Amino acid sequence: MLNGIAQWLRVAGYDTAVPTPGLSDDQLMDQACTEGRWLVTADSDLLAFAEASRYVIYLQGGDDEARLRELTLRLDLDWCRAPFTLCRNCNTPLHEASGWEVAHYYPESVCLDGQSVWACSVCRQLFWEGSHVRRMRAQLETMNRWRQQSR
Repeated sequence: MLNGIAQWLRVAGYDTAVPTPGLSDDQLMDQACTEGRWLVTADSDLLAFAEASRYVIYLQGGDDEARLRELTLRLDLDWCRAPFTLCRNCNTPLHEASGWEVAHYYPESVCLDGQSVWACSVCRQLFWEGSHVRRMRAQLETMNRWRQQSR
């Protein structure tokens, strides 16, 4: 599946499930139908299923950037609608980190300097407005310009 695309969807705040590796195409389609989710894929074999027109979004781009652009234009995705509200690793809603979480899971080498910190209660990942988040925010804005340019 397209894990890089799933992470970007999560970064933008879209509830995004990633299937368990090794599931058959039948199982993937069953999961998408049961959960009422779109199955975003580059696997054309999934187009053969009767439910494909309702549940499969087939992306033809050759790399993640081309696929992200294609997905943006097909769904008119707003990449800046709710950024950094979900954990990009496990899809859990983020919450403001407590002092305990920061003390136990924060790398001492980084200076927060009063910044807000968000935490994932499942994978214990912490997020703050550092250079990595700033680069990701800039990428979300770039992806949003794709949709604006197509209008």
